[in-house]
Amino acid sequence: MSLSVVEARPVGDGALEGGDDFVCSTSESLIAAIEKCLDNGLGTCLVVGDKRHVVGRISLDDIGKAVLDGALLNPRLDQHIERFSHRLHNDSSVDKDVLRPVLDASGRLIGVDIDRSSQRIQVARPDMGHQEFRSILDAFLSSWISSKGPYVDKFEQEFRAFIGTSHGIAVSNGTVALHLALLALGVGPGDEVIVPDLTFAATINAVLFCGATPVVVDVDSHLWGMSLAGVQHAVTPRTKAIIPVHLYGRPVEIGPIAAFAAKRGIGVVEDCAEAHGARYAGRPVGQFGDVACFSFYANKIVTTGEGGMCLTNSAELAQSIRLLRDHGMTPSRSYWHERVGYNYRITNLQAAIGYSQLWRIEDVLDRNREIANAYQAALKGIPGVKFPPPMDAVYEPVVWLASVQVPADKRDRLLMTAQEAGIEMRPFFHSLSTLPPYEKYARVCPNSLELSATGINLPTSRAVDDQVIDRIVKVFRNVLG
Repeated sequence: MSLSVVEARPVGDGALEGGDDFVCSTSESLIAAIEKCLDNGLGTCLVVGDKRHVVGRISLDDIGKAVLDGALLNPRLDQHIERFSHRLHNDSSVDKDVLRPVLDASGRLIGVDIDRSSQRIQVARPDMGHQEFRSILDAFLSSWISSKGPYVDKFEQEFRAFIGTSHGIAVSNGTVALHLALLALGVGPGDEVIVPDLTFAATINAVLFCGATPVVVDVDSHLWGMSLAGVQHAVTPRTKAIIPVHLYGRPVEIGPIAAFAAKRGIGVVEDCAEAHGARYAGRPVGQFGDVACFSFYANKIVTTGEGGMCLTNSAELAQSIRLLRDHGMTPSRSYWHERVGYNYRITNLQAAIGYSQLWRIEDVLDRNREIANAYQAALKGIPGVKFPPPMDAVYEPVVWLASVQVPADKRDRLLMTAQEAGIEMRPFFHSLSTLPPYEKYARVCPNSLELSATGINLPTSRAVDDQVIDRIVKVFRNVLG
C-alpha cells in the first residue's frame, strides 16, 4: 500500500495559476498562497517567477508574520518576494525542507519532491484546508465571534445528522459535554456512575463534578472497553448512570449495555470522544445512549481546536442541556435563570471550523484506516508487536490514533528512541485506579493495567507516508529486534 512516499510530482505548464498546491506564482495573491499551503498539508509552497524559475519559498509562518505587518494591503506575492527570497532553492537550508524543487537544465521548475526523511512527525495534527479558512474568515467578518452566530446552529445540525440523532448541543469541550449529560440525567450526590478503568481522566472527573461516586470497572481485553458482564457485576441500587467509552475508536458492547440499562431505569452517557463514525450493529455510536458526548479537541477526527457536543433523541434532555450550557437562562426571557447553570458555550469561530471539517470526515477516516493498515503490514513479524484484536462483524471501529502493543519492559525505551528519531508516539492512558486522585475508587483491573502498560499510539496525519512508516519500522527494529 502506497501512502504518497517521496516522489517527484510534475508541474505542468498550466498548473501555476491555481492547479498546483505546491507552487505559487509571483502574480498570485497572499490569500491564494495561504490556501495552497493549507491544502497541500505541508504548510509551505515554492514561489516561481517568469519562465517558472524558483525565486523563493513561502510558508504559513512567513505569511502570518507578513500579515501582522500589513501585507494584505499589498496582496500580490511579487510585492513581498524580498521577504521570502532568503529561502531560495539553492540555499543550504533547503536540505532541511520537506518540499524540494525539481529543476531542468535551464533551472526551470518541472516538479517537486516531498522528502520527510528528517521531518518531525507529531502523533496527530489538525488537518485544515481552504474551506475551514474561508469559513472562519466569514465568521470573523460577520462580527459574530462569541457563542451566538449562524455557524453554531449549522455545526449542531450537520453533526447530529451525521450521527443520526434528533438534537445536537455544541459546547466548549468534550469534558463539559459529559458533565452536562450527567446533570441533565439528574446525577448528583449519593448516586453511582459506572466508568471504565481505561479512559482519559475526563470521564471520571465529570462524575466527580456532579458530586456522585464513580464505580470503576475493568475493560474487556478484546474490546478495550467495558462489557455487559462488567456492567452487570458493578450495578447496585444506587447506580444512576453508565458511561461506556469507545476507546481509540473501538465500539464497546453498547447495544446490550444500553438495553440492560433501559430495563433498570439507568441512564447511559456514551463517551464517543475518540470514535466519530464508528458503528455497532450497523448504527453509529452515539445513537444508543440517552446522551452521547463527542470531543473536537485539536487531535480528534473532527476538530474545532477545543469543543464538544451532546447528542440526544430526547427533546426534554436537549432542552435541559441547552439551559445548563448557558448559565441556566431560559431563552424566552432575558436574564431569567431557571436554575444554576454554567458557561459551557462554544464560539461561532470554533463552530465554523467544525462545520467545514464535516465536509471531509469520510476522507479523514479512510486515510486513517489506510495508515493503520500500512502500519500492520510494515510491523508484522517484529518480535513483541501486537495489533488491536480483530472485532466481530457487529463492531465497526474507526482509527483515531493507530494502536499497537509492545512488551511493557521495552515500551518506554521505544517511545524515547522514537522521540530521538523525531517521531512522536504516545503511551495508552494510565489505568484510573493507579492515579492519585482516584485512589478511593480504585479496583483490581488486570486488563486495564496490561493495556496501559503495553499500548502505544502511532501517528495518524497527512504527514504519514511510506517514508515515515519506514522510519517508524526502523525504531521498532532497533528496540525490539
